[in-house]
Amino acid sequence: MDFRDVVSAVEDWATLWTTTEDAGRELGFELLAALHSRSLIRRSARYIRHDNYPMGWDRRLVARGQKIIDPILNLSRRHVSGFLWADALARARLTNVERIILDDGQRHGIRQGYTVPTNIPGEPEGSISFATRSTRRIGQERQFIADAIGRLAFDAARRLIGLTTLPDPVPHINDRERECIYWIAHGKDDRDIAVILGIGLETVRTNVKSAFRKLGVIKRGQLVYEAVRLGLIDEAPSIPPYG
Repeated sequence: MDFRDVVSAVEDWATLWTTTEDAGRELGFELLAALHSRSLIRRSARYIRHDNYPMGWDRRLVARGQKIIDPILNLSRRHVSGFLWADALARARLTNVERIILDDGQRHGIRQGYTVPTNIPGEPEGSISFATRSTRRIGQERQFIADAIGRLAFDAARRLIGLTTLPDPVPHINDRERECIYWIAHGKDDRDIAVILGIGLETVRTNVKSAFRKLGVIKRGQLVYEAVRLGLIDEAPSIPPYG
């Protein structure tokens, strides 16, 4: 609660992360990384990026084609709550490259940690990780407190860079537009969609054009990508938009 009171009033970047690092050390975590994943590829005033990991470590996490290959960041895409690295990695199917990164991290003293996903629709995917050189088991109480501190710190960072005051990034898509996008994502053309939904072909085309305009795209692939990114349609092919 003391931490919450401090970060809710903090007005500068340095104080926020000094306070968060101090809190992490009290929990036994010497290392901290809070970032929007895209910041590894391109710096931006709209991206959160702070870490005290070993110098140059971030350059190991991006492969050719601007693909992020860090296994912890990849795991954070598939979690909605904080996770202990050891537990999540034990269940994950890792590539050889990811295993090399983990081994390299061990050699640099990044031995274990706890990551809090901070993914918000319409914003870049993010996370905050607390790591340690120790091999001592990270107990549930430490995990619980790290989770709370991480979310508070990341939200304070969002406030400082102005993300909390931006207009709603998720445009309003009506039910019919959402249904059309869903079936486009499943490979259907406008005629197929008209039959599936029991509506006229021109009605389908009107709704698709409206969705293009609202999402600011010009191609059907872009339309599907933006709809999934913003959480407007479900990624699971077995789940229609309205059951």
